[in-house]
Amino acid sequence: MTDRTIPQLKAVLKKYLKKWKNNLYLGMWQIDFNIREYLKNEQGEFETAATCDANWQYFYASLNFSYAKMRELADIEIEKIVLHEMLHVVVNEMREDGIDHEERVVSHLTMICEWMDK
Repeated sequence: MTDRTIPQLKAVLKKYLKKWKNNLYLGMWQIDFNIREYLKNEQGEFETAATCDANWQYFYASLNFSYAKMRELADIEIEKIVLHEMLHVVVNEMREDGIDHEERVVSHLTMICEWMDK
């Protein structure tokens, strides 16, 4: 385990955000991120390592990461959290009603799976 500074955590997050933005075919998205001292889940029930607020209509997402939860994590654990939040960006549109949204998201997931098979 390591005790990272905020600039060190920011550098690790940038590396994995760039990697997964490319690998998940999210190039057209503007994805911003912030490091907060700590975070609670959407319902405010418990502390969490990260949150995602995606707006699929405008290809924009804002990710927040908890310094308290992430400063001592190994890089591999940080990468998993980044990937998890980036997948929220991919599937966010599924919250909408209608098969059209599901079809678009599944088409996106197909591109991702094709890349993984190479």
